[in-house]
Amino acid sequence: MILRLRRQHVDFLREEARKVDPVEACAMLFGKLGPEEAVVKKIVTTPNKLQSTTRFEIDPEAFAKAFTEADQEGLDFIGMFHSHPAPEKPSITDLKYMKLWGDAIWLILSSTSGHLAAYQMTNSKVSEIAIRIR
Repeated sequence: MILRLRRQHVDFLREEARKVDPVEACAMLFGKLGPEEAVVKKIVTTPNKLQSTTRFEIDPEAFAKAFTEADQEGLDFIGMFHSHPAPEKPSITDLKYMKLWGDAIWLILSSTSGHLAAYQMTNSKVSEIAIRIR
């Protein structure tokens, strides 16, 4: 699987993470999902309900609204984004929730190093996903 993002998407997510630091930033990724690649077309940021430096939670109403709008726009749900004030690897909490989201891609930004990485859990196995920025 390849996750495709535009440079402005990456810049936008970095800025969102910078604005809320040290709280984890969070967002939903929508676009076109195929068997070999996921192309991000739309990012919907939401406040972190927990206001936590180690966990994030998206308001269910904001979540439902974003899904409805994306569906009306013909976009697929690709996955979640959040920042970590640590390396860009899934935390134990992330791994727990990744199991609940099936094949959703988790895009993680380290707010300390600025590195970005993407992961996907399939059959209880986590794999790093290639990111292509255009």
